[in-house]
Amino acid sequence: MKISVVIPSNNEAPYVEELVSYIKSTAKAENIEEILIVESFDTRHIIKVAEKSHAKLYYNLLGDKVVQMEMGAFQAVGEVIYFIKPGCTPPSGFDVRILKHIQEKYAMGCFDFETNVADNILTIIYKKLCGLFCKDFFQANSFFVLNKLYYQVGGLKKNNNYIKLKKQILLNGNQIYY
Repeated sequence: MKISVVIPSNNEAPYVEELVSYIKSTAKAENIEEILIVESFDTRHIIKVAEKSHAKLYYNLLGDKVVQMEMGAFQAVGEVIYFIKPGCTPPSGFDVRILKHIQEKYAMGCFDFETNVADNILTIIYKKLCGLFCKDFFQANSFFVLNKLYYQVGGLKKNNNYIKLKKQILLNGNQIYY
């Protein structure tokens, strides 16, 4: 079983470069099928990042994260899709942990972690409050899901956001790792 990493980017080449570099240096090569970058702007820097890292690059000029994630999921060939936003760093050993959770019959899950991008104090307070009342907000910064199941429940395009997608997967009789 292998993981397709999908990174939706909105002109965030420096963060994408940092994230891809981290993934390549910490994940086991045999666990990662591919890294897909779905960019909403046509910039030379993101092209260089993709070429340097041997990641697949796709363009979605609409700039909508949900559409970008759908496009990445559509192109993904791994049995597991791992969505992660630029500016975030997955936990150490994320690939092994994802595959372990899948073997434990979790069809979907996410990890708690902090973003690398410096936020102002109001944003940090807002995120902490939302975390107390609504654990995942409406869009998770990072989550994994079985590729086949993602399409069975209609993906993000049908479900509109991460929480609705989670509900569909639960209603489908699957377990979710929190």
